[in-house]
Amino acid sequence: MLLVIFTLYFFLGQTEQVLDSYIAAVYEHTVILNPEPRTPLSRHDALRHMQRNLDVYEEQAALAAQQGAQIIVYPEDGIHGFNYTRSSISGYLETIPDPEERWNPCMEPGRFNNTEVLQRLSCVARRYHLYLVANMADLQPCPLKTDPSSSCPSDGHWQFNTNVVFNSEGLLVARYHKHNLYFEEAFDQPPQAEIATFDTPFAGTFGLIVCFDILFRDPTVTLVEQGVRQLVFPTAWMNQLPLLDSIQFQQAFSLGANVSLLAANIRNDRLIMTGSGIYTPFSSTYHHARRGDPEEGRLLLARVPVLHPQWVGQDSPTADSVDTTEPTSPYSGICHRESCADLPPPPPPDAAAVMMYDPFQFALLNETRGKLSVCDGAFCCHLQYEWIAHDKRSELYALGAFAGTHVVNGHYALQVQTRNVQNRSV
Repeated sequence: MLLVIFTLYFFLGQTEQVLDSYIAAVYEHTVILNPEPRTPLSRHDALRHMQRNLDVYEEQAALAAQQGAQIIVYPEDGIHGFNYTRSSISGYLETIPDPEERWNPCMEPGRFNNTEVLQRLSCVARRYHLYLVANMADLQPCPLKTDPSSSCPSDGHWQFNTNVVFNSEGLLVARYHKHNLYFEEAFDQPPQAEIATFDTPFAGTFGLIVCFDILFRDPTVTLVEQGVRQLVFPTAWMNQLPLLDSIQFQQAFSLGANVSLLAANIRNDRLIMTGSGIYTPFSSTYHHARRGDPEEGRLLLARVPVLHPQWVGQDSPTADSVDTTEPTSPYSGICHRESCADLPPPPPPDAAAVMMYDPFQFALLNETRGKLSVCDGAFCCHLQYEWIAHDKRSELYALGAFAGTHVVNGHYALQVQTRNVQNRSV
């Protein structure tokens, strides 16, 4: 089941410095790409290519450390690029050991073969005393094939899209294989969804996901249900309005799941890739390039309040843990399960329209404030709202819902809620 929730809350502002907090950095990277990704390269040439991106990574790690960062996150595909075939990515693959091996690549470079990228990342983390999260290509041998139904590929090994995490001493502390692939010919889906976390001395536990994972129950919702309040999110996200804009999705997820999200995206104008940020339920620090902006990387830093597991299910931490201003409008709160019964029964939809190839049902927001519902079959969405500023002559807002099977670029069961705006002058 693919889960998508779009609720466009924009509660911006910088959190005041608090004792129970840490400084996070994410880097939106303009990847130096392989111009012919479908042609195999030798290991030597693939390393030369990756080292150019790793040089940028190290520069940004140094800048982040100078500003007090304790953790830095880099994007999906940021070291090697994308659009490889299963065979053409071979020169970029490294076999990433299980973190239980307790391996520090920077201090023990000869312990495993062909691990130059891991060694470089480990040394950057150690040199700048940072927890470092990066994404790379992993080759893992299959177990001995005794079951004819084994998922092992015919060439005898798996290739995974993989997050790696190093602590501030350079120790490899976590590895996560992306479970939900999006047209990634070079990579395999792991046999089981992995629930991967790592612990830090400054903020407790973080969970690991990659890009398309954020739309699925496993591993994302499972991590949240297990009490993980801080998620790391390397992504190579292509923006597609109205539902799949990076910033609105990242921020809505942070608010809806009541978690902090450290999101690092690629910057590539041709593929409409941009949008990175550091999100908490109380504040957002983000960057989204605009048309005409120079196509270059962007480092973001923010002080982030630590969200403890015992806060699961609550709206906010204790008042002395974070300085934030709560909305005062009775219509600005989220419709919690116990209060949704107070909403009026949904009237018939005002309109139906296709968005991103799916037929949505819409109810118009015609009043200054109110409660509104819209249903697509048995799936209903509810909204409490109040206008702060609204130009009725040029803007039309609607609450939309869709429940069904999306059949373009894959087959997915969807339940989607969105608030849509149309400019009447267009």
